[in-house]
Amino acid sequence: MRIRKLPLAALLVSLTLSAASPIIQLDRGLFKVTGLDSTGPLPDVIVVIDGQDTSLFGSSAFENGTLVFRPRFPLTAGLTYRVTVIPARGEKTTAILKTAAVAITDPPTRVAAVYPTSPTIPSNELKLYVTFSEPMQRGDVWPKIHLIDETGKPATLPFIELPQELWDRDLQRLTLLFDPGRIKRGVGINESMGPVLTEGRRYTLVIDADLPDGHGRPLAETFRRTFTVGPAERRGIDLKLWKITEPAKNTSDPLIIKFDRPLDYALLQHVFTVPNVPGTSSVTQGETEWRFQPAQPWKSGDYNLVIDMTLEDLAGNRIGRPFDVDTLDNPTERISKATTSLLFHIR
Repeated sequence: MRIRKLPLAALLVSLTLSAASPIIQLDRGLFKVTGLDSTGPLPDVIVVIDGQDTSLFGSSAFENGTLVFRPRFPLTAGLTYRVTVIPARGEKTTAILKTAAVAITDPPTRVAAVYPTSPTIPSNELKLYVTFSEPMQRGDVWPKIHLIDETGKPATLPFIELPQELWDRDLQRLTLLFDPGRIKRGVGINESMGPVLTEGRRYTLVIDADLPDGHGRPLAETFRRTFTVGPAERRGIDLKLWKITEPAKNTSDPLIIKFDRPLDYALLQHVFTVPNVPGTSSVTQGETEWRFQPAQPWKSGDYNLVIDMTLEDLAGNRIGRPFDVDTLDNPTERISKATTSLLFHIR
């Protein structure tokens, strides 16, 4: 058998290729890494917006020999990302990649709504929801969101400024969480800094126009929403105070639940279930009313409205459980249940 000898130059090229660093590329919103040993341990992949320290949420896996990192949320057009791959053996590899800018012809993004929609909120309000007309860009929102009293004085640290920010999966709803330590009575930070909201005062939520949307564009305009602060709400939710309007049989009229106070807008989207009855629901009347529209006409009989015990009002009070207490009567019975239910009848 004849052994073919390779020239020295060919051997050097072969050695150089085998020692080449992994290649990191951006492909349709995914970060892909080639040149890794796919039979070994899964490397760590760290993706951050260039110039920031917070890592993007996501998952990575080998797909046909290529390491793929899938961000949990869509990447922002025209933004630069720093991607670092750290294998179990060998040196880490870093790449700076920029998403393509896109031509934007859609109308500029606006603040669509702020919840609660009531013009008056309790002085122990726990959170606000800000919804946008289009997906937004996460990261560094806090310098662009302000709470100002009627004298023009900004509140000091009114919201908990979490690094990851409380966006929904579509990046269209941001939760602003008031510091619970400044809501609960008898807590040190409440006594040292005082509550954020004072009964009888007026406050304006201001969102600067330069808060970037998902394409990096500013908002259409600076947003302002003014509300008045009413008395604190420290009662647990009492289902006996709700009013149920039962539809008639053989109709597609909605089941209507009228609450005694506004409830948490986001939670109202998924805490109610009518078992074995398909349909759609809506929240109306300033978050004081829930409507369920059946897909088919009602049949006569007894039904249950199943309610998740995570339901809250604006101040974080739950069913039979006030937010601002440390002890409860019979707490095991009230807290350990995952759901409760209301019986209604179709005649």
